[in-house]
Amino acid sequence: MSKKIVIVGALGYLGTELCKIYSGESWNNKIVALDSRFISERVSQLKDWNIEFFQGEILDLGFLQKHLTDADVVHHLAGVTDVAYVKTQANSELDERIRSIAVNGTNNILKSIQPHCKLIFPSTHVVFEGFSEAKENIAENENTKPILMYSKSKVQNEIDIKNSKSNFVILRLGSVYGYSLDTMRINIMPNLFSKITSQNGTIKLFSGGKQLKSLVNLIDVVRCMKFVEENKKIKNEVFHLVNEQTTVKDVAEICKKINPKVRLEVTNDETPNKGYTLSNKKLLKTGFKFLYNIEDSLREMIRQWSFKENNYNLEHIFKGENDFIDKRGKISNYELPEPINLIGYIESKKGTVRANHFHPIQEQKCLLVKGQFISIYKDLINSNSPRITHVVNEGDLIVTKPNVAHSMVFTEDSIFLNLVRGEREHENYGITHTIPYTLVNEKDRFNLLNTYKFDCRACGNKILKRVVSLGFQPLANNLKNSKNEDCNLYPLEMNYCPECHNCQLSVNIDPKKMFSNYLYLSSTSKTFRSHFEKAAKKYISEFKLSANKSYIIDIGSNDGIGLKPFKDLNFKKLLGVEPAKNLAKIANKNKIKTFNGFLNKKNISKIKGNADIILASNVFAHSNDLRTMAESMLKLLKKMELSSLKFNI
Repeated sequence: MSKKIVIVGALGYLGTELCKIYSGESWNNKIVALDSRFISERVSQLKDWNIEFFQGEILDLGFLQKHLTDADVVHHLAGVTDVAYVKTQANSELDERIRSIAVNGTNNILKSIQPHCKLIFPSTHVVFEGFSEAKENIAENENTKPILMYSKSKVQNEIDIKNSKSNFVILRLGSVYGYSLDTMRINIMPNLFSKITSQNGTIKLFSGGKQLKSLVNLIDVVRCMKFVEENKKIKNEVFHLVNEQTTVKDVAEICKKINPKVRLEVTNDETPNKGYTLSNKKLLKTGFKFLYNIEDSLREMIRQWSFKENNYNLEHIFKGENDFIDKRGKISNYELPEPINLIGYIESKKGTVRANHFHPIQEQKCLLVKGQFISIYKDLINSNSPRITHVVNEGDLIVTKPNVAHSMVFTEDSIFLNLVRGEREHENYGITHTIPYTLVNEKDRFNLLNTYKFDCRACGNKILKRVVSLGFQPLANNLKNSKNEDCNLYPLEMNYCPECHNCQLSVNIDPKKMFSNYLYLSSTSKTFRSHFEKAAKKYISEFKLSANKSYIIDIGSNDGIGLKPFKDLNFKKLLGVEPAKNLAKIANKNKIKTFNGFLNKKNISKIKGNADIILASNVFAHSNDLRTMAESMLKLLKKMELSSLKFNI
């Protein structure tokens, strides 16, 4: 049967969380939120939860009667919370405001509800603040001892509610702690200590922090409110809603444990009493169970408020966490950096480009559900920043900061979800939320699709991590014929394989483009010439090479720099293998026999084999097919026992 549930004081510390819990029932029950304040974002959230909101004063009887007369449940949370904690903080004006809102407001609620309506009222542990000595495990039937106006008004509320003909539940709350958003009550001891700890400050322990405290987590409080509301057997009862019994010093020491940088300082400042704790035995007998504890809650608040340097790149990728896997499949959880209000479902065909724009304010968040794409981004605030790429695979969430131009080049048919905070109206494209910026043109798209290397050259692993990017660069050692000549640009980036620890470039350029006409001559370097001269002598000694008998092949021989020292030592059987036509021509002219071509399966039959030693200096780093390269070298070596097979790379 549908009920009307009204939450009075719905935008406060307790009310905000209570509305959140009831949002799961707002489709069956009528949930109404009342508050004297109008806070735009929270009211908008209530609307999205299907909760009606009305602004009005608790002292306005007509307003309350309009909304409470037909209510089945009323949670009365309204009241002044900015109150005095010790006598020296009190004043007559504040006391009158506290008394008027608490006493007159509560009586207005009692006048407005029907006898069948269940009233849930959160009272407070400070109704016992007048004990001169410390007292533990106070039961519900203990006589109250209020001193300040806040506690006096709560005691009067309890009396008025008990004397009414209403169906009521009174919950005397301990010190309520726990993280919330803009409704946070920072002046509550655990919350205040968390704030101080998050800023590496000093926690002052009045009277040594020996004061006893009963504590309860914010979420457990609102859970209990809903629990007693739903339990028809619970009526006309008073419960102590507390979980932990501790001291102020104990809470401070937990904060110190979480963040050793916080300082604890003992002072002689006034405390209102030596403290007391409330017994929760009566509440536990109802079957209610607490789910939260003080240490975990302190840790959460400190983590939420502590400064943590954001070391993320302007665009970063991460997977879901805490995967749950069984025979049905997998569940992954993604923690978003901010709330979202809109999800876009987007399909993209293989070979297409999306984005080519930036968002001036919004952060871009995309979850790739299916497929793969290359993401390219550039910082627009820093005019000298490069274009950087990385691969986004199925299950990746990619986050891009505002004012970062980004493009997506799809290597497979793909589906992704665009997770948005803010507006993304199509008619506002190019005006407000999204500004066009051509980061990837047609030539870039073609080059990326045809050159990007997605798997590890050594082990084949397809999940690589980018280590460093120097942006898009022209090919090394290839000069323009004229200043107006266009040239292709490719990402100059190093990726890392976490499986085998191989590091490699992110692209594989067509070897013919790189090496058919290669302008760099190794022999121009005196250091290189000296190195190969020493290396030749070392190889001759180590492998017992003979000038008349030994056959030496040098792969990627450039202008013959690696073979020339052998030639100078009268070695007769030398062969260079060099794909650059201009370099092979130079080597042959210098009487170093050189085959012009690549070492691959196609050319292996054209190269004389049975070599005693094969040299290959900085060659594997330029090869996309390491296996074929190694197998080809093996075929060119003399047949020998594996234990005696050696070649220098």
